Amino acid sequence: MLFQALFSPIVDLYIFYRVSGWKLKRRDYIFSVIFIGICVFLGSLTQIDDFFIDIIQAILVFLFSYFVRKEKKAKLIIGLISFFELLDLFMTISVEILLLFFDIKFSSIIFIFLLIDFLVVCIIQKYYLRVREFLNDRNSSIFIGLILYVYFSSAIVYLLALQNKRITILFEISLSLLILQITFSIFAYSTAVNIQKKLLTEQEQKEQRLKLKLANADRKAKEAENRELVLKQQELKSEMRQLQEYSSYLDKNEDDLRRFKHDYQNILNSLKVSAQDGDTKKVIKMLDQYTNTQFDQKALRKYKGVNHIHEKNLKSIAIAKISKLYSLDLNYSFDCEQNIYQVPGKIDILDLVRIIGITFDNAAEESMALIRETNDPNTAQIDAMYYQENGDFEFQIRNRVRKDTVATDKMSQKNFTTKKHHMGIGLANVKEITHKYEDTIIVNYYVDNGWFNFDLTILSDEEREITD
Repeated sequence: MLFQALFSPIVDLYIFYRVSGWKLKRRDYIFSVIFIGICVFLGSLTQIDDFFIDIIQAILVFLFSYFVRKEKKAKLIIGLISFFELLDLFMTISVEILLLFFDIKFSSIIFIFLLIDFLVVCIIQKYYLRVREFLNDRNSSIFIGLILYVYFSSAIVYLLALQNKRITILFEISLSLLILQITFSIFAYSTAVNIQKKLLTEQEQKEQRLKLKLANADRKAKEAENRELVLKQQELKSEMRQLQEYSSYLDKNEDDLRRFKHDYQNILNSLKVSAQDGDTKKVIKMLDQYTNTQFDQKALRKYKGVNHIHEKNLKSIAIAKISKLYSLDLNYSFDCEQNIYQVPGKIDILDLVRIIGITFDNAAEESMALIRETNDPNTAQIDAMYYQENGDFEFQIRNRVRKDTVATDKMSQKNFTTKKHHMGIGLANVKEITHKYEDTIIVNYYVDNGWFNFDLTILSDEEREITD
C-alpha cells in the first residue's frame, strides 16, 4: 500500500533519531529525503515483499550511520534499527489483524494507519529515554538480542499466517505462538537483568567489603604511623628534657665550683686555726658538715664521664639511660675516661644505640626485680662504661642478678621469656642485630658470681685485618 510505504519510513526515522539522541545535521535531512523516496518507490512495486523492504531500510540506515555520520558504535546502531523495524512490523501486523476480523473500507484503513502511527509516536515521545538507556546499559546485548528474536519470530508469523487473508487454525496457532514468544522474551529479559543485578550487587558488596578492608587497613596504618610519630615526639621531648637536665646539671656544678672557690679560702683559714690548736676532731667535723651540706655526692656522679663523649648518638643514649637509672633511684656508675669522637667500622650507629639501650633496660629491669625480691635497694648495682683504645670501641655493662637467673644461652633464644626473667627477648634482638656485623663486632655475655656481664667490642679496620 503506497500510503503505508510513505508514512512508515517517516515514523521509522523519527523513532531512530529520537531514541539515538543524535543531533541532526544537514546530511541527516538529505539522507531522510533519499531514504523516504527509496522506501516509497519500493513500496509501489507489488512484486517486492515487505520483509525485503525492511532489509533494504536496515542496510541503508546502517551504512549512513556508520560510514557517513562516523558513528562507530555498531551494536547501538543495530539495536536502533532492530527497534524501529520491530515497531514497524507490529504496526503492520496490527492493521492486518484488524482487516481479517473487520470489514474495513479503504478510507478507514488510512485513518487506522494514522491512528496507530500517532500512538506509536506518542509512546516513543514518552519512553524514548528509557529505550535509549536499555540500548546503552550493561545489559544492552541481551536487550538487542531479544528484539531481533521477537522481530524474526513475528516476521515468520506475518509471512506464513497473516498473508493468507483467511482465519485458519494456522493463523490462530501462529498468533498464539507470537504472543508466547513476546511474553517469553519479556520474561527472559527481566530474568537476565535481575540475575545480572544480583551478580552485580554481590560484586559491589564484595568490592565494598574490600574497600572497607582497605580503608580499615589504611586507617590502622595511619593510626600506627600516628602512634609511632607520637612515640618519636615523646622520645624527642624526653631526650630534650634529659639534655636540658644535663645542661642544668653542668651549670649547677659550675655554680657550685665557683661558690666553693669563693668559700674555700675562708674554710682553709678556719681549719688552719683549729689545726694549730690541735683540735683535729673539730677539723674533721667541720669538713664532714660542709661536705654534707654543700655537695650531693650522688648528683655529682650522675653524669660522670659523659663530657668525654663527643659522638652525639652515643652521648644521647648514655644521658637518657643514666637519667632513667637516676630517676629509678638505682645504684649505678658510668665511666668514659677517653674522648670518643666516632665509632670504628661501618656499623650503623642506630644499631649500636639499640644494643646499648636494650642492655641498659635489661639491667634496670633485673635490678628492680632484685630489689623487690630482697626488699633492699642496696643489693642492686649497675656498672657501665665506654672505652676506646687503638681505634677499637668497647661498651661494657654489668648488673647484679637474682640467684635463680637462667643460663645466658637460653636468654638469647628468640622469644624466650619467663614470668621472672624478660632478658631473653632483648638479648635475642641483640644477637639478631650483631649477626649483621660478624666481622666487625664481638659480643660476650655471661653470669658470674651473681653478676650478669655484657661486653661489646667494635674492631677498627686495622684490628679486623689482623684478625682476618
